[in-house]
Amino acid sequence: MPGYNAHRIFNYAILIAIAALAWYESINPKQLLALSIGFYLGTDFLTPDLDTDSTAIKRWGKLKILFLPYKWTFTHRKSSHNIIYGALVRILYIGLILFVLYYVLFKSFPPGTLFFSVYSVYILLFLVGIIIANTLHVLLDVIF
Repeated sequence: MPGYNAHRIFNYAILIAIAALAWYESINPKQLLALSIGFYLGTDFLTPDLDTDSTAIKRWGKLKILFLPYKWTFTHRKSSHNIIYGALVRILYIGLILFVLYYVLFKSFPPGTLFFSVYSVYILLFLVGIIIANTLHVLLDVIF
């Protein structure tokens, strides 16, 4: 099974190829940035290895305590390494934490219709970036 740095090198090599293709195809730079940020977070912070004492979980510092329920719920290389299900669960998990934190800080929910209608393409590309990074992680684990 490849180590953390092997996953990062593999993922970032693919990201460079995606960016080169996007530049060649004249893709909107803001959309590429949204995809790249999601890809970065999916590679370094929201990996399938959050259910172990991995480098990825250590990157969260003191906030790694937020992932204890996730770690207790999911066993390594099972559902957390499912290409679609694993990434979606992590996105929903961190999204729920952020949503609750937002509510605690501001005592209300954001006006979702305006936010999501204006930025929906960027949000979608951000989430796709996370899913692509997670998919590459799982594929590299399967290959090696």
